[in-house]
Amino acid sequence: MQYGTVNEDLEAWVTLTVLGDDGAGEHHEFFIDTGFYGELTLSQAVVDRLNLPVNDRREVSLTLAGGSIRDANLYTARILWHDRPRDVEVVSLETDALIGMGLLRGSNVNIDAIHGGAVVISELPTSL
Repeated sequence: MQYGTVNEDLEAWVTLTVLGDDGAGEHHEFFIDTGFYGELTLSQAVVDRLNLPVNDRREVSLTLAGGSIRDANLYTARILWHDRPRDVEVVSLETDALIGMGLLRGSNVNIDAIHGGAVVISELPTSL
């Protein structure tokens, strides 16, 4: 399970461990964004610090919330997800770090939508 909290703006945040190319982990807070269909975003500075490898797809075009279109670089990272290592696609964007619906696929998300409320992400049974 993944755990987090709700901030005063009613944004749900979760802390994940992102592993660098040397296997060392860094904890990062990610905002849950149900309008983002990818897996994760990280800033270019974090991508560089962790020395994440370029993804085979290399680049993606995204339509942002305001309607603008932006090209972004793609990388691959390993995270701890549901207590297991998982390789994920990372979009490099200079925004808050985001968890998208691509990563949440196969999960149940419970959010107590009050300041300080709990966020719990659990794995759904594979038979669903």
